[in-house]
Amino acid sequence: MRILLVEDKIDFAEVIEKAIRAIDGCELSWKRSKAGAVAALGEEHFDVVILDRRIPTEDDFLDDHQDHGWAVFQAILEQQPGTSVWFLTGTVDADFPTEVLNTHGKRGDIHSCGREDALYQVFWKDKMTDCVAAVRGFRGEVQQTDGINLVQVGTPANLRAEEVRLLKLFGRRHQGAQVEVRVLQGGLSGARVFRVSVLNAAGAVIIMSVARIGGFDDIAAEREKYRTEIVKLANGAFPPVTAEFSHGAAGFAGIFYQVVGAEVRSLFDELTANPAAAAAAAERLRQDQATWHGARQVERVRVAAVRRALIGDVALQMHNHHLGDIDLATVENLEIDVARCVQHCDLHCGNVLYDESGRPMVIDYPGTGGAFAALDPIALDLSTIFHKDAPDRAGWPTEAQARQWTDLDAYCAGAAYEPFIRSCRAWAESVAASPQEVLAVAYSYALRQLKYGDTDKALVREIVNSCIEGLVGGGG
Repeated sequence: MRILLVEDKIDFAEVIEKAIRAIDGCELSWKRSKAGAVAALGEEHFDVVILDRRIPTEDDFLDDHQDHGWAVFQAILEQQPGTSVWFLTGTVDADFPTEVLNTHGKRGDIHSCGREDALYQVFWKDKMTDCVAAVRGFRGEVQQTDGINLVQVGTPANLRAEEVRLLKLFGRRHQGAQVEVRVLQGGLSGARVFRVSVLNAAGAVIIMSVARIGGFDDIAAEREKYRTEIVKLANGAFPPVTAEFSHGAAGFAGIFYQVVGAEVRSLFDELTANPAAAAAAAERLRQDQATWHGARQVERVRVAAVRRALIGDVALQMHNHHLGDIDLATVENLEIDVARCVQHCDLHCGNVLYDESGRPMVIDYPGTGGAFAALDPIALDLSTIFHKDAPDRAGWPTEAQARQWTDLDAYCAGAAYEPFIRSCRAWAESVAASPQEVLAVAYSYALRQLKYGDTDKALVREIVNSCIEGLVGGGG
């Protein structure tokens, strides 16, 4: 258990440190000023911050003021909002606890034990034993959570301490003895996606879940998009939320989705094992988005507007050396008809999962929102050649085939999962406002791949050329 003590009085800090060090498993860091505390928050995570109200701005300065302690509190709210904060103050201000409660009265099941506790509390220095007792109780809860065994399955991942804590909190919520974790494909946007199994003492699976764990802003966006847009998809098109955690892991939060059975695989896996089923999945995903598609609105925009939605001018200029002599100006000012509606906006095959129900489900929603209607099917299509987790393509497509992206027969020749590519293309054409929209989205999605170091830039160039030729020629 990691504790940050922010206290400028050395003698008093020494007394607190001695009392807390006597509690097994507690590691205490001490800072004497606002600057020192804020720096520590940027470098390490903490379970609890014990914070004096009156501290100086810098070590050894004589400008101590209660505003400086409050500034540290604000930094905690911003950087580590899942951390408990205990004000330890000698200023007997009867209104201060009420102020904290009224303005920042936050309670939650910090330890996933079925009991809600206050995240922010006030202790008086003349009753320091109350604070030490609270540390001892908090440590006991952390010890119980840490006692859950965590086992990584498959390729080991370098799990952060905050990720481990959230995974174990999920295990504790379900009275588990062990949590088995596998990193799934996807999660390229910062947060990571895990398959999580909670087992009892006998080794039987209690619950199976897919978890997304990341920074507070990322998980907040995921939660918001799930509740406002994802729920509009067809029944079964997304996994139900089974748990959310926003306390106990410093700057990290997690959202857990329930899945059926003991195995989870991605659409990338399905492409290898069953290409025909993968093609059916693309059609099913199209049907799932019927509500989104039904709200399409058609407008006329320049191709450049489509491109800027996927890669902005600055990023494009930073990476346009990969394009050689391709002249984008020939196409960027063309005006085309496009349809706008809600899209997943990151629908590569790694973000489509199957559990034992056999039903494709989408995950990873922070980017979900208004976009061009052809985006999701084009992203699925092109993720088969640009995504790092795509299956081995066995030499397909060649650069010559990529140059014929607009000629589906020529492009698909020799593809191991041709039905899937055709199904994605049919989906794009069925929802787009025009053939030019499909080309403009593919053009833009291909250009977006210039930003990533592991994408095949030769294939990018040829697909961009093919789309330019189709657009200039009137739509392919």
